[in-house]
Amino acid sequence: MLSFLLMSPGRRWIAALIPLLGMLVLSGSASSRSRYSGYPDSIAVLGHSGATGYDSDPKQPRIDINANSWATGTNPAVNSVYLRILAKHPQIKGHNLNLAQDGATVRELLEQTKKVVSLKDKPDLLIIQIMDNDIVCPATKRDLASFRAGYVSALKVLADGASTSSVFVVSQFGSPTTQVKVLTRIERLGVGGTGPCDGINTSGRLVPKRLARLERTIHGYEAQLAAGCKLFTNCRYDNGAFGRVVDKQAYMSEDMNHFSIRGHAKAAAVAWLALTRAGLVPPG
Repeated sequence: MLSFLLMSPGRRWIAALIPLLGMLVLSGSASSRSRYSGYPDSIAVLGHSGATGYDSDPKQPRIDINANSWATGTNPAVNSVYLRILAKHPQIKGHNLNLAQDGATVRELLEQTKKVVSLKDKPDLLIIQIMDNDIVCPATKRDLASFRAGYVSALKVLADGASTSSVFVVSQFGSPTTQVKVLTRIERLGVGGTGPCDGINTSGRLVPKRLARLERTIHGYEAQLAAGCKLFTNCRYDNGAFGRVVDKQAYMSEDMNHFSIRGHAKAAAVAWLALTRAGLVPPG
């Protein structure tokens, strides 16, 4: 969820066959209903544990607290995207759906999109937070192409089956470079490793070359998010808004890899500005 400093070289998904993306028919199916204008009447979030509220409550560690989700949560301390819309647009009340799953990759994202299109009433606004669990570092061109193929397949399901929904995709929150600066020495020892993308070694010392490699890898995956989204008229990317956040200790939960309540609040605020710039909510 956060820009992790310890990478496992074994986290790989190589698709047996990478689709030719240029051959996909990317336009949504015809519908008598048009996309919303102004504020959406309903919202859903798809993706991984960054959106589930996992580990966000110190009194209830290592479980999902959906109420704390930056996207669809109901905790006033977070002031989620949903609550910000509700304050301006009462019609959305109660229409906040969280389909995100802990540990989700683009495989699970595809299944989540199928759940969306099976709904009688499709959410007006769909937010996607994905990528973290798919990352292989260092990533080959094939790794990136495989990720993009799975991601685009999920977006196509939405374009075809939920053509009146607007899709908003966020980048990776923060960066390894800013995250390492807020960790204590004890915390650095806890995340140190010997892998090619472990920005901290087992002695808790920074390894600049590995850290730079991880940064480049994350940006490579984010480029796939941006490029895939551009293929669909109903999709908007945050243009790196999440990734430009400077990490703070207060944003991290006790496991140092998920949002605290303050982290969810920061994510909600950043997402709101990005949604405004994307024209998916009105300014002001």
